[in-house]
Amino acid sequence: MQGAHLLLVEACAQQRRATAALLKAQGYRVTDVADGEGFLRQLSQAHHDAVLLDLNLPDEDGLVLLRRLRARGNMPVFVLSGRQDEQSRLAALELGADDYLSKPFLARELVLRLGNFFSRQWRPAGRMGDAVTVGPWRLYSGERTLRDGEGHSVALTAGESDILTALANAAGRTVSREQLADALSGSIEGSSPETVTVLIYRLRKKLALLAGDSASGRASVIITVPGLGYRVDKAREPERRAAPAMGQAALPVRLASVG
Repeated sequence: MQGAHLLLVEACAQQRRATAALLKAQGYRVTDVADGEGFLRQLSQAHHDAVLLDLNLPDEDGLVLLRRLRARGNMPVFVLSGRQDEQSRLAALELGADDYLSKPFLARELVLRLGNFFSRQWRPAGRMGDAVTVGPWRLYSGERTLRDGEGHSVALTAGESDILTALANAAGRTVSREQLADALSGSIEGSSPETVTVLIYRLRKKLALLAGDSASGRASVIITVPGLGYRVDKAREPERRAAPAMGQAALPVRLASVG
């Protein structure tokens, strides 16, 4: 979405200038900082539509910042990192990153991924987009929000929304991890069956939270089919929430890696 405000957190001055110039040329508004301190300061001072986050910062590990950001809300996060190992990528996704691009990456790929993300996820205020049924809930992919019939909701990342949409559209049929990884190919670089496993784990925790279930594995609507994949159990209903006590509110070119 042209005009979106991006917060670029990049330790390398040369790459930070190049990335900021690239994104501004595409019509984005860009605020760039070099470290975790600047990142946290910007979060408290201005609204941003997405964060582009380097992991190797001089004063803090980017994964720690990602964890802190997720504790505050569901702002989209694109990790841009020189860490190319599978463990770092999966750790970032498990903490809620929407995408992970390993340096060096093609400038055009970053532009396309951002454009595709915003074209799928952005909706004018007041519109939630199309909804699909997931067991007893409704998934609004436009806002990446899952809601129950009582007005409770939980926010999803782009990857989580893609996985849940694919399972819902399968209408109870089993979907393999490879097929789900294919469904992620437009939102997460290098998606694999292992990526799917991480996202399914995160989804089950969020579904349990929405169902008011303290045990993440209990009453999950996402069923594992051993050796085959996953499916949605539409017949499974979560336990009803207890009504809130009186007075209490209900929970509502390449950009190379330098250094």
